[in-house]
Amino acid sequence: MDAHDRLIARVAAEQDDVLCTIALVSEEPDLADHLWDQLVDLLVESLFLELRRTFLDGAMDREDYVAGLTSLADRCRSVGLLPLPTRGS
Repeated sequence: MDAHDRLIARVAAEQDDVLCTIALVSEEPDLADHLWDQLVDLLVESLFLELRRTFLDGAMDREDYVAGLTSLADRCRSVGLLPLPTRGS
């Protein structure tokens, strides 16, 4: 498994952890809100990782990859999902 696949797996595991935890903290609105925000960030990150996986697998050329990145970033930015907060903040 290469580094990119490990990153995809780590993000997927974090998504699972957050989803499981959200169900446990429904009575704590501040914590639940924080976890929902974290889940959205992880989902956005996974969109970019999957796009890169498609490129690395050779299913898209560099020009299409750059266009896809630009489009995805623009769409995320337009709805306030970018920039993502840095880890630890």
